[in-house]
Amino acid sequence: MAKPVAARHSVSAAIIRGVVVRQTVMVCVLAVLAYLGVWWAFSGTDEPAQPASMFLTDYSKAEKGSCVRFNGPGENDQGLTVIGCDQDRAALKIGTVLPETSGKCPRGDYKVLRDTRHNAALCLLPNAERGDCFEFDTDDLQRSVVSKFDCAAPRVNVQVVEIADESCPAEAELGVPYEDMTLCLRRVR
Repeated sequence: MAKPVAARHSVSAAIIRGVVVRQTVMVCVLAVLAYLGVWWAFSGTDEPAQPASMFLTDYSKAEKGSCVRFNGPGENDQGLTVIGCDQDRAALKIGTVLPETSGKCPRGDYKVLRDTRHNAALCLLPNAERGDCFEFDTDDLQRSVVSKFDCAAPRVNVQVVEIADESCPAEAELGVPYEDMTLCLRRVR
């Protein structure tokens, strides 16, 4: 009689071990799935991550529509970094990339930077939206330092009234034409 009890005990122990092993495996699998689900939910967007900024050493590799800022205290520094257009110091946007330093920008009053080492040039325009305020020389954008400020800043001299396809509305005092648009401005001070 001892043998059947031991056999039943051995069978019961094997069943219990099998259940425990299955439960342990199931808990581990569920934990891994939960971890992967949480990681996927918080891993960001489907788009690849873009660097916050990139130092631009070869102007021929620049992309139209990218915004830039100068490294250092002023624009004479010529160190240029590509940044997000929504950042504070993103006062200039690349309008056109010229494949040669001798190339001419399309219609417009662009600020031109030439890269003789890579034989390329950038045609820059203000990174502007309606209501933005800037300090720049409206008579000579090429020589002007272009800075975007809060409209209450004492250095502001123009405000963007409209970005038009062709002609500006009546409330604009100045129209600065570019290839794809006209920047309509009013003097602030």
